[in-house]
Amino acid sequence: MSGICRLVGLWLAFSLPALGAGPGDMYADNDPQDQADVVQIGLWTVHATNKTQGVDKGLKRIAKHLHNLNFTGFSLLGKDRAGVPVQGTKRFNIVGQKFVEVTVLERSEKRVRVRVQVHSPKGKLLDTTVSIRRNGFFMVAGPKYKKGVLVLPIFARY
Repeated sequence: MSGICRLVGLWLAFSLPALGAGPGDMYADNDPQDQADVVQIGLWTVHATNKTQGVDKGLKRIAKHLHNLNFTGFSLLGKDRAGVPVQGTKRFNIVGQKFVEVTVLERSEKRVRVRVQVHSPKGKLLDTTVSIRRNGFFMVAGPKYKKGVLVLPIFARY
């Protein structure tokens, strides 16, 4: 577990409300009637570094939250999404031979509780359980990547 501290010295976790029509519009094609016990999980992969300046325009809706991090440049590397049933797990492959597993443990009218695990070829980097507001997101930051770190906003929509 001491490896977590070496990653950057920070794993940030925010449970934030969805931002207007922002991240939620990435699920517009899903019919909520067919998804009664399913949570739409979105995972964005962001590269944060001090080698560049500015925020990728694809990150506009979460930019104010990224500015709280101690980096000057943010690039969107990818977006992924999946419907995950309660007690189900989805594996998301991300850059740097890493992957994220998100397990939906339970959901209520106001919140969803998820287990988030980040893995690298060397083993598990993070294993935590968080509560995310309905239609909100949680942000994890820390795994080193190309002279910066990865920031992983995880969205929960239902």
